[in-house]
Amino acid sequence: MKIDVLPVFGKQTDSQLQDTTVIVVDVLRATTSIISALNGGAVKVVPSVDAGDAVALASRLGMSECVLGGERGGVKIPGFELGNSPKDYLSRTVRGKTVIVSTTNGTGALYSVRSADSVLLGSMINRTAAAKAAACNGNDILIVCAGTEGQPSADDLCTAGAVIDAVRNFADIRDGELSDMAIICESLYHSWREGRFDLSKTFHFARLCAMGFEDDVAFCFTPDTTDTVPTYKDGVIVRYE
Repeated sequence: MKIDVLPVFGKQTDSQLQDTTVIVVDVLRATTSIISALNGGAVKVVPSVDAGDAVALASRLGMSECVLGGERGGVKIPGFELGNSPKDYLSRTVRGKTVIVSTTNGTGALYSVRSADSVLLGSMINRTAAAKAAACNGNDILIVCAGTEGQPSADDLCTAGAVIDAVRNFADIRDGELSDMAIICESLYHSWREGRFDLSKTFHFARLCAMGFEDDVAFCFTPDTTDTVPTYKDGVIVRYE
């Protein structure tokens, strides 16, 4: 089983997505919030790259049946009910509803891999469950990181490494099966876990904390708090069964 990591979405080729299980990671905060939405009782989540398209879709489906969530630059989109704080998606607001979400980086990352055979959503809170689901598929694994505004983001790379570390519990990874980037990510995760790397000094992590989202960051970086693994197919996200 080969494992590779793309530090920023949009660099993958169609051939990389064939016969591959893709795990999309946007730990701060889109994939964590989408996991939380399903845990909060949402029927499904529909990602939208464009905020205007999200509003149009909600109008077609019926505004009373939908919840609009999303952010730009970390700030809630005007007129939307929710921003991108994971705990907000655990509320009664999403229960029984279709959540339509549009974010700066995460929804674009999902859209970019829409042609893949299997797409899962990973984060630190479901790292072991996501790793198990991917390993059980038996395909090669490609972890696609959302990044931040077109650049690699250390928080996503660390989370990719956390997932790779967990895959070892369910699959025999042989020498040479990890790409160089996968090795780097796993090493970064081990350094963070052992207190030798300070994520708080990295750009996106620090920016969210400076904006007052320290609780979100702490929530997002608490490992293995849920077994929920979302899967993305035909434009819709539901629980992976």
